[in-house]
Amino acid sequence: MSDVVVRFPYVLPRTAFSPRDAARAGDVWRAFQDVAVEGATRRGWSPIRMRDVGSFWVVRAMTVVHRRETCFGEPIEGVSWVRRMRRGTFSTREVRLVSNGEEVALGSQEWAHLGPGGPTRMPDAMERDLGVLDEGGVELPTFDERPGAAFELEFEVWETWMDPLGHVNHPHYVDFCDESISRRMRAHGLDPLSLVPVAETVSFRTQVVAREHATVRSTVLGMSSSGDVVIDHRIGTNNTDRAADARTVRRVLGGHAENEAFRAAFGLA
Repeated sequence: MSDVVVRFPYVLPRTAFSPRDAARAGDVWRAFQDVAVEGATRRGWSPIRMRDVGSFWVVRAMTVVHRRETCFGEPIEGVSWVRRMRRGTFSTREVRLVSNGEEVALGSQEWAHLGPGGPTRMPDAMERDLGVLDEGGVELPTFDERPGAAFELEFEVWETWMDPLGHVNHPHYVDFCDESISRRMRAHGLDPLSLVPVAETVSFRTQVVAREHATVRSTVLGMSSSGDVVIDHRIGTNNTDRAADARTVRRVLGGHAENEAFRAAFGLA
């Protein structure tokens, strides 16, 4: 691959793994954030340098596909490159977690560049140094529409969830969706630890900040060709009805019987 592609050993922290030693989807998203930041750093643009020139990047959307679960202790390599630049303000970055030559998780991130006053062009040197390789892309599985259950999760946003920009960092939104799904599972007698991430996407519209009251409104859309459950989530707060839109694709550990029970719990019996 081109020298635009950055590769380096990466270690997921122990806290990224559930009691069955599988990485949670939100923690794979955190890993991809690390990989993206390290990719930019190795191309000459560390967070400190960006701060010094008044540059900031925020995620507008992200799509992830899990080829399989990421397991504790396996060797991981982070891979990253910029696939596309638009008007010097928007970029698409590809991120991968690779183990023993196998792509375990694939992500595609849409970023927007901000200056002190809001959206603005990145410095010419940054655009030149990051480079572009037009390869990659990630898409969710297709599915058959088959409306199922609708359910909600409400909670207060913690002060300690704030990131360096003073709002909820984007992987938390995946946590919110999986918490909503997990509580539905528990209410129907299923073990949330059996939940397996297949894919997810989130589009971010506005920030969520500390002490807001948030609601995740979830609606089952249907089933993929593999029998995985597809769910839409709208995340809002007391200050905005639509902070983010998400879609998750999920299954559970086990075979036909276990996944039949999972689908039934979400109105797809």
